[in-house]
Amino acid sequence: MNAGQAFLLLETAATIFMAGVLWTMQLLNYPLLALVGREAFPRYEAAHNRRFALVVVPGVLAAVAGSLGLMAARPGQVPLWAPACELALLLIVIISTAALQGRQHGTLAGGFDQRTLGLLVHSNWIRVAAWSAAAADALWMCYRVFSP
Repeated sequence: MNAGQAFLLLETAATIFMAGVLWTMQLLNYPLLALVGREAFPRYEAAHNRRFALVVVPGVLAAVAGSLGLMAARPGQVPLWAPACELALLLIVIISTAALQGRQHGTLAGGFDQRTLGLLVHSNWIRVAAWSAAAADALWMCYRVFSP
């Protein structure tokens, strides 16, 4: 296995993992936040934010490393646009998190607000779509590289 193939496998594993995390948050965790209760909500949200970072930071870092590695050591079967697309999708995730979901979680840390929760659920589709597209792109690159 060469460096480009190793970076591709890292990228693929990271994006599939993160797509799964985001789909779980979108369909399971975020809708259930409304059931936590107003009194316990600030403590719950603070704990969620601390623990969620333990899950997503390694996944995001692995995806960034995989994308950058692919740009530097791209397998010949992979067109340049494919790893560039990965980087663009990661940038969308990072910008969306900083501009939208991070702020929404910050507001929710101060107490439950139905409107903010609704905005979080709706805006999170940006990250779900971006991670899902990144995973599909990575799988397509794997097909190109590892098919006989």
